[in-house]
Amino acid sequence: MKFLLLCAVFSAASATTYTIFTHTSNIKHSETDNIYLKMFLEGSQGNVMTGYFDNPDHDDFIKGAQDKFVFSGLAEIGEIHCIRLEVGGDDWWMFDRVIVYSNTHTFPTVFENKTGKGLSSDTGEGLKVMRLCIEGDGDISKRSTRR
Repeated sequence: MKFLLLCAVFSAASATTYTIFTHTSNIKHSETDNIYLKMFLEGSQGNVMTGYFDNPDHDDFIKGAQDKFVFSGLAEIGEIHCIRLEVGGDDWWMFDRVIVYSNTHTFPTVFENKTGKGLSSDTGEGLKVMRLCIEGDGDISKRSTRR
């Protein structure tokens, strides 16, 4: 019984919370209400998948808006290097950037959408999957800002 309690305490202590901000573009028709977005975070110590990006009773992904999503109890993956965005909805969503905070790291990781492409499960409209990675030589000042 003590072993199980110790395992539960260790598991809770090693769980990480990721707070993710999305910035929907200002261009025409960039907003969506049917995208079913989830994200795969790739880090120096592993990878983890978020749940779906949805704030209940809130209209997410509005043109020009920033939205905040919190995913708790996920695995610690170290320094985040890449994100892979996957969508299941057939609407189109265009975003400017995604900012990922972790409760285990001081600085956020910023991913800019420089592709000029949006996301949609309808491949005639956009990409179903988009992978973005940090740029530069690893210098944190080139990709992160203080909270």
